[in-house]
Amino acid sequence: MKRAILTSLAVTVLFGTASCAGQAPDDLSPDARHKTFQEDPTKDPVQTPGAYAGGETNTFDHIADLGAGVARDPFDILAQRQEEGPPEVRTRLHSCQKLQYGTLRNILVSLGVDMEKKSTPPSAGELWKGAAGALGAANYDARVGETILWSSAGAAKLFDIFVQAAPEIIAALPSVEQCKVDGTGPAMFDAQNSCNPDAISCLIGRPAMSEHIAICNGVVKSASDIEAGKKIAVATILSAAHSCE
Repeated sequence: MKRAILTSLAVTVLFGTASCAGQAPDDLSPDARHKTFQEDPTKDPVQTPGAYAGGETNTFDHIADLGAGVARDPFDILAQRQEEGPPEVRTRLHSCQKLQYGTLRNILVSLGVDMEKKSTPPSAGELWKGAAGALGAANYDARVGETILWSSAGAAKLFDIFVQAAPEIIAALPSVEQCKVDGTGPAMFDAQNSCNPDAISCLIGRPAMSEHIAICNGVVKSASDIEAGKKIAVATILSAAHSCE
């Protein structure tokens, strides 16, 4: 008996819902609808073309400019775009994601760094292992995912790791597979301690520009000694390449 009553109620609700769904909405009074939508009052609104289309009196007017509610001078917008640079530069400035913790290790390994090496002061591998928090690594025990934005501590630690890894990278670069052309890899520096453009291109993953070469040579020459300058130059190039600078 109870099952029959429940079935009857379900059928009633179902048909009642279906019949309501077929009715035309009645949001406004007939006078308001006629004034707003210019529908034919003698016809069902659903059958009147454009009965619920927007008109001049009921459509929001979006402001066609980039300002906060006030139209801006097009030349002002142009000047801002020129200062910010081309689209690919503006996009990187506003969408730079932090280098993932595991990815940093893969990059170091691919450049010939021994991540298991132990030394005093700590090696690049030891710095990487102890910098999980600063580098924003995920903490799965605490149900905290990896951060996606750089922090000051993370950027500073990244540079420290690259400085410690620089001697190994410089020594291994000629034998790094992704840097080889016709089976030969480039040396990071030539006999005059100048930066090799091909080596810089391998480190940053794109053709080295004159600015890259000038910065690299400038860092080497301005350091307290040549060897320290080489390490700082390599770390500077890698840090900039992997932090959208």
